Amino acid sequence: MKARMGMFALSMAIGSGLLVACENTQELQAPADQATAAERVRCTADFSDATISRVLDGSAIEHVEPLYKGFASKTSNPSLQGAAIVVEPTKGDTAERLARSLECHQAQQPVATASAVRADPFRLQGSRVQIDVTGARDGFRIELTGSSSAAAREILARARALAAQTGTAQGQTADTR
Repeated sequence: MKARMGMFALSMAIGSGLLVACENTQELQAPADQATAAERVRCTADFSDATISRVLDGSAIEHVEPLYKGFASKTSNPSLQGAAIVVEPTKGDTAERLARSLECHQAQQPVATASAVRADPFRLQGSRVQIDVTGARDGFRIELTGSSSAAAREILARARALAAQTGTAQGQTADTR
């Protein structure tokens, strides 16, 4: 009985040591890295770049507009948060499926080439882009929000460039504060 208790204590000590080691590994990762790792687990072939190729190459984009937070008044101005991209629907697609596919695309950032990341409004080097997708009339509205004003300006510039490379009409203002 005493030997069994000793083995139990030893296995508990080893198990808790492994648990602490796992927790320490999680603490070493930045929150953005943890989120990216979690997305990779959820991403399957059903959510590959091939399923959203028309969005990624710009051909599905109807227009791009700046995304602001707040409103203009005598004492305040709205602040640029990023870009809103309105895209044509793909047969059988839903807002949730499009959002997951874009999040999976973003999670592939570490394996993407530097030039691909440079032209992509859905991912920024060293910063996470918040992606929200909603239905918009007969298409989808993709809101891309940056974590800083510099990131917001970069997202908007990339979204406009993506739309411009396919000749998409871009009903937006020139203001990018």
